[in-house]
Amino acid sequence: MQKSSCFLLLLITLFFLEVKPLLAQTLPSGGSGKSAGRGENRAVDPDSPVVSFGATPKHALLLGEKAAGRLVIIDPETLEVVARIPAGGNLHEIATDGRYVYIGSNLPGITVVDAIAQKRIEPIDIGAFGDRHAITFAGTHLYLGHETNRLITRYDPATKKFDEVIGLPGGSHMLIVTPDEQRIFTASSIGSVISIVDRITNEKGQKNFSFTNFPGDTRMEGMALSPDGNEFWALHMHAKEISIINVLEMKLVSTISFEGGLNNRIKFTKDGKYVLMNELQGNELRVWDVATRKEVKRIDVGAGGEGILIDPVRPRAYYTVSAGNKLVVIDTNTMTVIKEITDLQNPDGMAWFSSK
Repeated sequence: MQKSSCFLLLLITLFFLEVKPLLAQTLPSGGSGKSAGRGENRAVDPDSPVVSFGATPKHALLLGEKAAGRLVIIDPETLEVVARIPAGGNLHEIATDGRYVYIGSNLPGITVVDAIAQKRIEPIDIGAFGDRHAITFAGTHLYLGHETNRLITRYDPATKKFDEVIGLPGGSHMLIVTPDEQRIFTASSIGSVISIVDRITNEKGQKNFSFTNFPGDTRMEGMALSPDGNEFWALHMHAKEISIINVLEMKLVSTISFEGGLNNRIKFTKDGKYVLMNELQGNELRVWDVATRKEVKRIDVGAGGEGILIDPVRPRAYYTVSAGNKLVVIDTNTMTVIKEITDLQNPDGMAWFSSK
């Protein structure tokens, strides 16, 4: 009897040793219907199949699942997921030109996805310039911020070549480029400087760049430009301050101090009346009144978040609640939550897609 019991125990042990690893590979994160914590998430194989529920709409919200390594396409009309496209782990900043989506991930170079065909295509080689963080599209060019090397590069998708390299006094964690490409806003997390870069042409017709610099902090990430282009807000993560620059006068006009944990993203609402600020470690999205420079509300979203994107059509903001593995949709007229899209794996960067 004792030998039978030992033999049965051995069989059970062998079963779990063989089957448990298989279950860990096949069971999805959050399979119980609850969002899994960020530590439990694992990036999917970048060559795994695309999960598609339909065609990409003319206008779409693009979202990066940082932990899962997938580009998620969401229909803003229905607020339903249209497709999930594997694009490399640690998926971060996203930009689009209305056909292609440019993504920073752990894959070499810049990952490129054809949003209409819903598939990954040939990446962009950035080896000559070093690693990147900031990615944005303006006019007809893709702009990349190479923070460590203190460079901004410009890529022309039509020629598939880099046609411009700009050296900076500080790094470029994030970038804002005006639609006409004549002005670039950046703030450094390593150079303690805020820079506004203007394209200029001298009396001989030669083109160059003019830099207007402002004192910064050792870690600046969040930046926002008002819809009318008159005010630029830069968020000092360590100093707990927001620098407000009058763009017309190129003058620092105000500095706001605030209490908080870790805050690294800010965005103006579509009407320019409010600025939204994230909380990485708190549970709230914070709302600032632009006219009074005062915080007027906090919206409880249940966990810490990062990315903020303003809908260009509707009075709506999208907030990636990274620690809660969800996207929260906010009505910016009432500053209330109107929808949550759950079961996302550490969502972060977003971009607005309008097909061309």
